[in-house]
Amino acid sequence: MGTVRTGKLNYFRQLKVAVLGPENGTGDSRDRNNRIAVFAFAILPGLSPNFNSFILLASMVWGAYCLATGRLALNLSRSDRLVAIGMSIYPLVMIASIFINPPYSEELDWIFRLLPFFSVWLILPRMRLSPDGRLVPLFILGAGIGMILTFLFSLLQIMFLMSRAEAGTSNAALLGVIGVLFGGIALLNVQSPRSVEQRIAILGYAAGLGCVLLSGTRSAWLVIPVHIVIFLWYFRKHSFHLSLRSLAITGSLLLAGIVALGSGQILDRIQALQGDLTTLERSDGEITSLSARLALYKGALSAIREDPLTGYGPQNRMASVLAELPDNIRPQLPFSHVHNGFLTAGIDAGVIGIAALCLMLMTPVIGAWRKEAGPGRDISIALALLLVSSYVITGSFGIMFNQKALDPIFAYLVALICVDRGNTRFAPVVRG
Repeated sequence: MGTVRTGKLNYFRQLKVAVLGPENGTGDSRDRNNRIAVFAFAILPGLSPNFNSFILLASMVWGAYCLATGRLALNLSRSDRLVAIGMSIYPLVMIASIFINPPYSEELDWIFRLLPFFSVWLILPRMRLSPDGRLVPLFILGAGIGMILTFLFSLLQIMFLMSRAEAGTSNAALLGVIGVLFGGIALLNVQSPRSVEQRIAILGYAAGLGCVLLSGTRSAWLVIPVHIVIFLWYFRKHSFHLSLRSLAITGSLLLAGIVALGSGQILDRIQALQGDLTTLERSDGEITSLSARLALYKGALSAIREDPLTGYGPQNRMASVLAELPDNIRPQLPFSHVHNGFLTAGIDAGVIGIAALCLMLMTPVIGAWRKEAGPGRDISIALALLLVSSYVITGSFGIMFNQKALDPIFAYLVALICVDRGNTRFAPVVRG
């Protein structure tokens, strides 16, 4: 037992060196700053997503300064430029819709919210200062550690404070999206030859699913089987080093823990849905979570039909939707979006907005697919599929973009997906 504990302590000391760099101060400080930023970004989404926004903004400002002063070259390949352009079209369309559709309201605030989608131009050259194969494993490991910490935070909330966990996100639905995405990313680390990293991968995935269940985010439940298909594809091509004995033990603990912790929340949310369906059948005018969504969808579709080309601008989003609904329903729908990312884009900028959103959602897959064949390409495709499926499925029933957390996460992951070459082999974070 003493040897095991010593080994784990040695691992985390080595991890500190891998993130912060050698204690004697040797090494490239720009690479060290990249490692710190990537590792922190992976850990923080469920604990304090505002810090993710800060990391992205600071990286953008640093990148812009270095590009302007010549300290950094715009080291983007043709594929990178295609991805960056695809990312930029969506915010440009939304900014145009703001000025096409008066009255103007908080234009600068809306433009500031869209800045993360331009970030690939600025942060990808910064990431390229690090050696190939260094940042992606670090991000995957950080995702596992972050999910474990987020789950413990969520569990405390459920035990003492809340009916639905939010962790540090202040929104249960947001925790559900982050849990299913970052838990899935964490599981990719079972391919590491380091046993500690394998355990963090499995515990991180279990913790991510735990966050999904404790948050009661039903749309995130739908993502889980899609992610399982992605894992089957990826691990069929890349063997992992976990022993069958270890897999059986950890898998059993994972299953037992999920059933024990999530069964009550699952039953509550299913009963809530059944209650909403019953209320919907009665047609007595009572507004529930389900009937509110259906009313918003109906209003959004009617508004899009009224102005399908330019939309209404994000500043007029809910006013245009509520105008299509009966007077007795409007006061009961105090929402800032229509709980469907595609309809929200259509309200904001018409069919052009929907097309721009679809293009942006495809950029991580495009960036990964265009790499040369190899293990780096495979893990990039896996990351891209985990990212896009999480956003599309949860965003079809709830939030997708226009969020302080989800916008920076998407943009940062797109840059990370592009950073390595296709032939880059996966290596553990602690390689000694």
